[in-house]
Amino acid sequence: MNIMLIDQAKIKTIIPQREPFIMIDGLLNADNSGFNSTFKIVDTNCMLDGTSASEGALVENIAQTCAAGFGYLSSLEGQTEPRLGFIGAVTKLEVFGEAHVNDQLDTRVEILNTFENIHLIEGTVRCNETELLKCQMKIVLA
Repeated sequence: MNIMLIDQAKIKTIIPQREPFIMIDGLLNADNSGFNSTFKIVDTNCMLDGTSASEGALVENIAQTCAAGFGYLSSLEGQTEPRLGFIGAVTKLEVFGEAHVNDQLDTRVEILNTFENIHLIEGTVRCNETELLKCQMKIVLA
């Protein structure tokens, strides 16, 4: 069982995104090797295509998992404002399934490589242990 590091009520303290564009409910784990988050898709989500979340929503969920993880690690070092980050590239994108309203997503990010403020990550979004989307991203932290 995972203990929530940052819950939905406090997630805005570690990510720069704001409503209606928040695509993460909580941060479960964060260390120098990667991050794990949770997100429940609600019917008011701005990135729905009917009752399904768009592929872009799942990619953004991975990016916000990175934002939360890096934000949490920075907060441990005394930084009080969320870190700004930018997606430099999305590669090796594979879509295996769809996410729908009321699905609970489990997103895992593995940090593959770091050079100064540039991070190569691999992110995977799952629902009920079924892999929905996987990709690599280059994340640049400001």
